[in-house]
Amino acid sequence: MRFTLSTDTVCDVFKSELKARGIDYVSTYYTVDGVEHKDEITSDDEIKEFYDKIRGGEMPTTSQVTQNDYEEFFGNLINKCDGDIVHVTISSGLTSSPLSARYVAEQIYEKTGRRIYIVDSLGATIATRHIVDEAERLRDADIPAEQAVERLNDMVNHIHTWFMPTDLMHLKRGGRVSGPSAYIGTALNIKPILQFDASGALVVKQKKIGAGKGIAAMIDIFKTTSAKQPHKVYIASADSDLAEGMLKKAQAARPDCDIEIAWIGPVIGAHTGVNAVGISFLSDSVRE
Repeated sequence: MRFTLSTDTVCDVFKSELKARGIDYVSTYYTVDGVEHKDEITSDDEIKEFYDKIRGGEMPTTSQVTQNDYEEFFGNLINKCDGDIVHVTISSGLTSSPLSARYVAEQIYEKTGRRIYIVDSLGATIATRHIVDEAERLRDADIPAEQAVERLNDMVNHIHTWFMPTDLMHLKRGGRVSGPSAYIGTALNIKPILQFDASGALVVKQKKIGAGKGIAAMIDIFKTTSAKQPHKVYIASADSDLAEGMLKKAQAARPDCDIEIAWIGPVIGAHTGVNAVGISFLSDSVRE
């Protein structure tokens, strides 16, 4: 029996697209203008409006999917579908919500015998999207859930994802960098280059002077460490005017790959701020 596929909305696929692809989802939350919203964004205009609010001085906050959310979501899901469920989550290196998902899945198995497999993407946004894409392919190929999960867990370790936030003052307002570091970094035009490491945490790997050098560094990493075979590549954009140029550079580096720009959604965008860019790709080597 074909397994049911679900995810949380930090995969940053428009919710209308998830529905069209037959992928169930549990919504994450963000607060802007003092109002909490479920991440139910389904259009470019909606995400642009979110980033325009940040440009206007708003400082969004986020909250994780709770145990209660998962109890309701998985409870409804097992009632509407038969067979196993494979659920792809945001990184446990960023939030404890994957642990909540795993706990609820174990409780449901003990009570009902229904299996819900939790796949920790050890990433977010475009990194998680890669795993959702592959999970969908395996589902549609009628691969049994247990085998699919083994393949997905292996793939997680081979997805390399790099980001470059450009607004250090936004990071300062969110408490993610100190005031002196933000002021000095802004004055010197320093751009941090971050990667999801093997534990799924975002760590600073490099610092470059200027966005151009930062993008060049990420493209060089992509060119030298991406998998030899053609594969899907995502360029992440927080409504960034740098994304198109980065796309062209990536296409020039690997014309054999299918490369497209994808949104950084509101939950991750609340932390990166406007204009962040990134790249996510498959590698023959595992993350460090």
